[in-house]
Amino acid sequence: MDYIFRGKYSEEGYEYTYGLWKTCITSNTEKQCDSIQCPQTGDDTTGYCSKLLAARAFVTLACIMSGISAVLLFISVATSDNGKQILLMAGRGLAFVCLIMGIIGVAVGINVTTGNGLGWGAAAIIGIIAIILNFCGAVASVLIK
Repeated sequence: MDYIFRGKYSEEGYEYTYGLWKTCITSNTEKQCDSIQCPQTGDDTTGYCSKLLAARAFVTLACIMSGISAVLLFISVATSDNGKQILLMAGRGLAFVCLIMGIIGVAVGINVTTGNGLGWGAAAIIGIIAIILNFCGAVASVLIK
């Protein structure tokens, strides 16, 4: 097995790539990607599918909540009425909830992909950068008055 980049490796003319939603096999002539399917029955003895589904859920919720938090914080800054405090507190709370969900989602996602023996991929590095940016956003939300 020849590692090209973490999260991706090549072997005998094929390149394999794994993620949270898809796995791809690329040869010299074509690329075939399939969605990762978990078994419908309780045959998940290694916990792989449980971790995969948890990582997907936490990452998705973190993305949704960060958008909602940004909108609430923007509205609270743009308006000057008395309801501003409620929006500001909700935005701050969602920013920190999003930070926690992002940390859990990225950590579990890295655990799932490294369980395949591939190490950290580009998505893991982007996830860590997103957590750092999310932390900066959560701290900035505290500074909004």
